[in-house]
Amino acid sequence: MNLQGTATAIGELLVTLETIGRPLEIALLVAAVAVAAIAIVPALRRWIGIATAGLALLLLAGEGVLAWFHWRLYDLTIVVSPESGQITGNVAVPLWVESEKLYVWALIVAVMGLLMRRHRDELLPGVALIASLLTAGAVLWGHPFTEPLVQFLGQYAGYIGAMSSGDPQAAFSAYRGLESARQFYYNTWFMWVHPPLLFISYGAFGVSFVATIQMVRTKYSAFEETAYRWARLGYLSLTAGMLLGFPWAILAWQGDAWWWSGKINMSIMMWLLYTAYLHARLYLRRRGMWRWVAALAILSFAILLLTYLTTYIVPGAHSYA
Repeated sequence: MNLQGTATAIGELLVTLETIGRPLEIALLVAAVAVAAIAIVPALRRWIGIATAGLALLLLAGEGVLAWFHWRLYDLTIVVSPESGQITGNVAVPLWVESEKLYVWALIVAVMGLLMRRHRDELLPGVALIASLLTAGAVLWGHPFTEPLVQFLGQYAGYIGAMSSGDPQAAFSAYRGLESARQFYYNTWFMWVHPPLLFISYGAFGVSFVATIQMVRTKYSAFEETAYRWARLGYLSLTAGMLLGFPWAILAWQGDAWWWSGKINMSIMMWLLYTAYLHARLYLRRRGMWRWVAALAILSFAILLLTYLTTYIVPGAHSYA
């Protein structure tokens, strides 16, 4: 099997992706700035629905390009055993790893904003602002089209280099690392269910946060009901995602003390806070209780943001730091 030819083909694929994606990144950044301006300036808010729909369509177009890239990458990223010379499989890299995390989150929030029915006029500017900030972050920080999957492609390039080096020990070590990642990370069904559930929950919690801020600002109780409905969706999705993550962690991190990971402990804290928020709502009719409910909702969303950032700044299992 000619792995050097595979490396050349991947290089050509990356050039094609950049050629298509660079104008798309610029368009997304311009759209994000426009949506943010429309969301912030009251006189422009009559255009917020059209602007959000435009941003969502651009994000969907970009997601289509990324899906094509991942599909082509799957065909190219073969894993060959150095002992038998046989292909053991291809690597199925999902659309929500590394530089594409913020992109998926932005797309989910934008779509949820368009799907809102209750208090759409009041909440859409805030939801659209979150989507625009996530889009800008995805473009400026993630570079999903011009610098995609840096860690995976670096690992695969190292594997090809080791396989071509003539050093059997280096080849076997690189193969073992890549094959382990293929079986227990990229290709496992957990990866194709666990992260999407969490990003759906993040999007729902974002909408709930906007509704909570509106409730605090206007003292209008109907916003609290809307915040609760979105938080409920987010909580169910978060709980399902975390429950699926537990057996995956046991399978993938055997022998590692993964339960001390900062990301995992922050996730548990976030789940406990949203549990406390939903429990506090049982006593919402008590005098002044709405303030505590609102405070818990805002604190929970703040911990959600910290949980995401922990992935990049705190070392340990489940971390890029």
